[in-house]
Amino acid sequence: MTTLAERVAESGGYLADADLTDGLAPGEVLDGAEFEACRFVGNVLEKAVLRSSTFVDCTFTGCNLSMADLDGSRFTDCRFVDCKALAVAWGRAGASPLSTRPWDFERCRLDLGSFRDVEAAASRFADCSMHEVDLAGADLRRAVLTGADLAGATFAATDLRDADLTGASGYLIDPSANRIRGLHVDVVGAAGILRAMGVVVEG
Repeated sequence: MTTLAERVAESGGYLADADLTDGLAPGEVLDGAEFEACRFVGNVLEKAVLRSSTFVDCTFTGCNLSMADLDGSRFTDCRFVDCKALAVAWGRAGASPLSTRPWDFERCRLDLGSFRDVEAAASRFADCSMHEVDLAGADLRRAVLTGADLAGATFAATDLRDADLTGASGYLIDPSANRIRGLHVDVVGAAGILRAMGVVVEG
């Protein structure tokens, strides 16, 4: 079976408008590849190394990126849907200043991952599982986390101004340790902020 690295090598390092189902073996390195408007479907990239590769306008659907090492790769206007990406250090990816939405996740499992100190303003994490995700120091201004399960997530010096957490659950956010002006929450979610302040919510 052809691996993604072999497919890229055959193409000269650049693939555009392609449907890709090839995966990478654990520890296998994809180095300096360029993808534009490609559709990754069901790819197994668990524990693979995506080094200094570029992804522009790509979609990832049903892929497994758990413990993948992003090692300087750039994702510009990409979308992840129904993907499993456990224990990924997203900050390892290079910054994408041209992207209007640095990260766009829908119904993904991002548990145990890290966005520590990541510039993720206007990113989207809709209906995602984000158990014990490290969001300390992250720029999440105007980010959409509607329906996200944030049980055990770490918020410390996180910028949540004008972010949307309506329908999100499981979070504890201390207003004195995070920036939350303009943060949108629902009645249930507001209890997570009050509990962090030591307020006992009853009824």
